[in-house]
Amino acid sequence: MIIEVKLFATLRLKLKTGMVKVNINEPFTVLQLLHIVSDKLESDIIPELIENDKIMIGTIILIDGYNVLHMNKLETLIDKDCTVSLFPPNGGG
Repeated sequence: MIIEVKLFATLRLKLKTGMVKVNINEPFTVLQLLHIVSDKLESDIIPELIENDKIMIGTIILIDGYNVLHMNKLETLIDKDCTVSLFPPNGGG
């Protein structure tokens, strides 16, 4: 699977990139993806999006345009090619 992860607002500014591609052969959760992206960028993005094991108020995580808050949140399974968009709190809303 090829997952295109798009970074917005302060994440984009801080990391100086707007997109990361991840290639994985087995299903994984949104939380696992955040760890993978952090490793790939050599910068921990998790504290920017998650607090006390929950998605921070104001954070938006979309999978092909669908908000994970309306699915299984951080445990939402990714099992096909898709685009994941990450908007940190105060990202322009």
